[in-house]
Amino acid sequence: MIYYFLPDSGHFGGVKVACQFVEMLNTLGISAVVCMRDGFAPQWFAGRFGVLSEADVIPRITERDIVMITWPPDHRRLAHLPGRRVCHAQGTDPLMDPIFADSDVLILTCWDQATDYVLTVHGRESVQVGISISDCFYFSCGLKLDNQVAYMPRRGFRILLRCLLRVRAFDFTPIDGLAEAEVARRLQRAGVFLASALGEQFGLPALEAMAAACVVVSVPVKGGMEYLRHGENCLIAEPENLPDALDRLAHPSQASERARLRHRAVETALAYRPQVQREQLRRLLETGLAEQLT
Repeated sequence: MIYYFLPDSGHFGGVKVACQFVEMLNTLGISAVVCMRDGFAPQWFAGRFGVLSEADVIPRITERDIVMITWPPDHRRLAHLPGRRVCHAQGTDPLMDPIFADSDVLILTCWDQATDYVLTVHGRESVQVGISISDCFYFSCGLKLDNQVAYMPRRGFRILLRCLLRVRAFDFTPIDGLAEAEVARRLQRAGVFLASALGEQFGLPALEAMAAACVVVSVPVKGGMEYLRHGENCLIAEPENLPDALDRLAHPSQASERARLRHRAVETALAYRPQVQREQLRRLLETGLAEQLT
């Protein structure tokens, strides 16, 4: 049995990715369950996965089980438990380095930048299991409000504030702290998504916005450069230039360019549908990963 430990069920992309990965493993015949400290399942997105409390799980773990982690402090906190160790690496923050350096931990990465980082910095091979976004985000040809900009205010607020004060042709709407279904609804309506989080790893909201046919205007990120390609399917600008880039995009003369970028964004996001990741994971399980996870 795989026990995937998470600190809590809050509104964090890593929580959703972890739970969806557990659900995907189960659909492919690998027994896995989520372990929360309080035992409560996340209520802000839909899914079919089991959730148990740490207090119930820890006494039952044996050497035959797998302890899966993604949160850096859990590497040391759970070191006393029996069982094999697997890290479902959702980023390359320096706090992850002790985990990547631990040869007893199997590393599963979610995207190219993380795979490259583990190899070049730590000299270790990892297994890239991919990442996906929920089907509810994909644009369904509804009404698009061309002048509406959705944004996530958790990080990069000063950058956001400069954009809000500088660009008057757009209306801005936050999408933070909402259930996944409501976030998807707002992105389906918005014409633009503004990504301002410096140091972002993969940037799941930006990819979800691309699936919803938004023009993504973003600061440079880390893992997200795998799918963000300036001038091809999005616009990328340094923080100090982001307000000007957004203002230029708002000009009436850019209507056809906005339409082109939205079309290319949706094309890009199709590679991250759950069924694509599921097929990738199925092939990995058939070619040896199953033996390491059972």
